[in-house]
Amino acid sequence: MQYLTLAAALLSTSLLATAAPTSSAPLERRACSVAYPQSIGFPINYDIHQDAGPTNVVTNALTFSNIPAGSYGCQLEVNFPAAYPITKSGNSLLNVYAESGSNKGSLFGTVQLASSPVAPTKFVINSATCDTLMSYKLAIASDSQAGRVAFADTKDAGFTMTYNC
Repeated sequence: MQYLTLAAALLSTSLLATAAPTSSAPLERRACSVAYPQSIGFPINYDIHQDAGPTNVVTNALTFSNIPAGSYGCQLEVNFPAAYPITKSGNSLLNVYAESGSNKGSLFGTVQLASSPVAPTKFVINSATCDTLMSYKLAIASDSQAGRVAFADTKDAGFTMTYNC
């Protein structure tokens, strides 16, 4: 009998301890902040291409000058809604080079842009320490083949920098 009483007392104490709240502060949902590329207006028409050799190389700049000082966790992304038009031909793999910060001139990431016919598409290119100015160069990745990627970057589609996540 004493065993059952002792077991019931321990069980009820442990249930109360696990059910007790650990903090009285309400939980808040975290949301990332989003920066858009620097431009005079939208759309920003990207057209990165080259002929074989490579000759007639055309790269595009991508700059974010609106990252607040003290931000953290900067992540370069490309987002497209379902069935978003992207023009591609030849070798359309893109290299993204850092053009600012301590890694200036280095390869930051590589991406093959595409949009799904039925669902939104998101590509994370890479993440880095945040600076108030973050610049990149977009170029066809091949050293010899022709290729092209073109699309209109808008508030709903294209490059973004997420931070403070």
